[in-house]
Amino acid sequence: MLNPASSIHVAEPGRAAGSWRSAGTLFLLLLALLLTLYWDAAASMAQIWWRSETFAHGLLVAPIFVWLVWRKRAALSRVAPQPCVWGLPLLLLCLAGWLAADVAGVQVVRQLCFIASIPALMIAVLGWRVAWLIAYPLAFLFLGVPMGEGLMLPLMNYTADFTVGALQAMHFPVYREGTFFELPSGSWSVVEACSGLRYLIASVTVGALFAYLSYRSLWRRAAFIAASFVVPVIANGFRALMIVLLAHYSDMKIATGADHIIYGWVFFGLIMLLLFWIGSFWQEKEAEDIAPDTASPASRPVSALRLGVSAICVVVLLVLPFMYASELAGRPVPSAPALALPAAPGDGWTLDGGSELTDWRPHFQNPDRERSVLYRRNDEMIVVHLAWYGRQRQDAELINSRNYMIKQEHPVWANVGERLIDRPNHPVRETELRSAQLRLLIHDWFVVGRTPTVSAIRAKLLFARNLLLTGEDAGYGVVLYTPQHEDPAVARTRLQAFADLIEPALAGSVAP
Repeated sequence: MLNPASSIHVAEPGRAAGSWRSAGTLFLLLLALLLTLYWDAAASMAQIWWRSETFAHGLLVAPIFVWLVWRKRAALSRVAPQPCVWGLPLLLLCLAGWLAADVAGVQVVRQLCFIASIPALMIAVLGWRVAWLIAYPLAFLFLGVPMGEGLMLPLMNYTADFTVGALQAMHFPVYREGTFFELPSGSWSVVEACSGLRYLIASVTVGALFAYLSYRSLWRRAAFIAASFVVPVIANGFRALMIVLLAHYSDMKIATGADHIIYGWVFFGLIMLLLFWIGSFWQEKEAEDIAPDTASPASRPVSALRLGVSAICVVVLLVLPFMYASELAGRPVPSAPALALPAAPGDGWTLDGGSELTDWRPHFQNPDRERSVLYRRNDEMIVVHLAWYGRQRQDAELINSRNYMIKQEHPVWANVGERLIDRPNHPVRETELRSAQLRLLIHDWFVVGRTPTVSAIRAKLLFARNLLLTGEDAGYGVVLYTPQHEDPAVARTRLQAFADLIEPALAGSVAP
């Protein structure tokens, strides 16, 4: 009777070692070429890891990846690497995605495609059997990409909803406006640091590592990672409620300053320990790793001709997108327009160059031309702010997270709500700001070429399309704002009517 294990043949140690010396060395050289050509993507991630507390975990992802691969060294040594032709179209797809994201200026997609090119390169040079053995560590690399900021606002709203709802259920009188709410004992606001995004990202990263080390079955790993996502979101609501109650019952003496951050991390630590403790009850012993279908193909020594052809194809695939992106990046910035606006757009509005509504301005990072003008009609005032970018490039692009109405925890202004407003011509984004002396209602949108939009994703796609078809990717942001002394509907109607008057003149104002 045959032993089932005898039907699986692995590479002889001598042959496998020889294949690893040639193919492994070539892979490391090509990986070094990938890092050299696309260093900007790697460096942009490292910079975010270093400066952002939210994504500081990324500093540990690469060392953990190396450690996880090292743990698989015995299994890897039993499989002789063989180049796989399917790795080449995968690498082409990754680099094409990188090029499209680079043209559109979508940094997170550039970073994702850069990381995805590493397993694609491994399949092309070392083969899919090698990649299969370390598939989970390769997937773990994606946790180093700084992404998830799009969850910030939904998490802030959820935390505010949960906290206010719980307080009302406990019969506390609460007045809420956006993410701000007030109790008789004091005022509170849910800002970025209170969203729970840091806890969530840290939880998913640690949870993914724990799941890999503790379980073998895919469904258990997936279930624990899902729990690592859901539990901190729910727990952050209880954390925020705990902070408010501590401050309320201590007459605002505790949990109102930096100490509430400490309490939050202690609470988060306890929640994670509880999650790991519960997860340990289903812990499985680690099984011996055997690459799938390791029969005759894996036992053959690697062909020098096949390895050389794969290497040439990989070099061509790596170099061409980089050269094309470098050519596009070398384009000169077009001449900046005057951004001239009409002195009297109509309906009684006239340009007022002698006064200011407020010292507040929307923040645009490094525009090629920027202008802010005030229009007046009797006692009504509207400010038009334009920010023009002739060419989209790093740290000088219309769609960028560093372009905002106000930064979080501003010492004077507070953002009390954002929403999309439909208009006959196109939607606008509406923002309400308040300070101790003034309230502002703001409408803003982007214009890419001659197409208005409020969607950052659509704007990026339009930039990429225009650049590839016409060689141009100019665009500008339009911000209209007015005092809100009365019902918001009155200020909204004022801005919408003024936008209908001024928009026909905008195309001419941005012409060079």
